[in-house]
Amino acid sequence: MTSGESHPAGSRFRWQVLLVPLLGMAAIAAGIAALQAPRRSAGWFAYAPLADQSFFSGDFILMDDLALAGYLLVGAGLLTLAFWLGFRLGRRRAGHHGSRM
Repeated sequence: MTSGESHPAGSRFRWQVLLVPLLGMAAIAAGIAALQAPRRSAGWFAYAPLADQSFFSGDFILMDDLALAGYLLVGAGLLTLAFWLGFRLGRRRAGHHGSRM
């Protein structure tokens, strides 16, 4: 084949079909990696001089920007995969119903 000829429809690899689910899975993987990052903990204390006591809180975890980005990436990846699956199933059904009419 020369560079001007096109590939036959049956023999060409349809990478476009796999591009969207691969991007969705990559977003999910990146989000999970961001969620595995170590978290910063914080606490507080207060001193009551009249009672001569100190009050301490337990450590609590703050949701930092990296955790927020991780949750957003996982959500975006899941939405991308759901959209892609619905689109593919819709095209398949439309193709089957269209041939019966």
